[in-house]
Amino acid sequence: MKRYIILISSMLFVAACSNEECGSAQEGESVTISISASVADNFTRANADETVVADRCILEIYNADGTPYDNKRIVSTADASGKFNFEPKILSGRSYKFVFWADKSGATADDDLHYDTSNGLRDIAAVTTGLTACDMEYDAFFATADVISDKSQSLSATLRRAVCRINVATGFVPAQTGSHTVDVAFADAPARFDALTGSVSGAEAATSTSTVEIVSAGTQLEWYTYLFAPAEAGSRTVNFDMTATAPDGSDAEFSYEFRDIPVQRNYRVNVSVGQQAGMAVNLSAE
Repeated sequence: MKRYIILISSMLFVAACSNEECGSAQEGESVTISISASVADNFTRANADETVVADRCILEIYNADGTPYDNKRIVSTADASGKFNFEPKILSGRSYKFVFWADKSGATADDDLHYDTSNGLRDIAAVTTGLTACDMEYDAFFATADVISDKSQSLSATLRRAVCRINVATGFVPAQTGSHTVDVAFADAPARFDALTGSVSGAEAATSTSTVEIVSAGTQLEWYTYLFAPAEAGSRTVNFDMTATAPDGSDAEFSYEFRDIPVQRNYRVNVSVGQQAGMAVNLSAE
């Protein structure tokens, strides 16, 4: 009888050790997911004049079917290395979708600035009035991750752009140096972004007034902005009109109607206008 009891006790001890070693949690138990999220800097590596200015990252957690999990939303600010760190607690034995969004924040990390996230990361709205062009603060990033919560674990996530950057080289060389006012009116700017699916929807009129500095004579006028864009090539185009006015407020120096400009997420859309050759468009991967 004594040998039998010792044998049973040993078996129970081995089973307990195996569970502990594998770190699995009981279904419904709370587990912690430690996440280090970073922003891909592929724009900035190739272009010394660009820097990533996103200073906050939002994490929202969804169930596997895309419905919100406990309305869980966490905001993180960048640490000294530029990474965003999260430690959400979720229930084990389930599958989740983690959705990340990084952009420039307002007065605090919880305040939106250029993108409205108040309806959640499945319905992010672009600010379409008072849009400021030639401003890297409009750069924005997202990522998704499928998480199976069988145990506490550490994960990493890399966010990539939710936008494209439209660069316009006008081919126009202003007669005057100084601050030139550039007015742009979009007829159909992409209006909303779903950070879970990556889909872009809506088309709204958007206006922009910005200042472009011409420092030295003989320099052409150049302009850029950021827009939501789909991942698929050729699936969406935009139309906009541009007018440039000289520093002394004289009549428009440059005016052009840009039509059927393709947009693609995480790409530079380079548009050039030649006085003889007309308009040319090319996309470069970032």
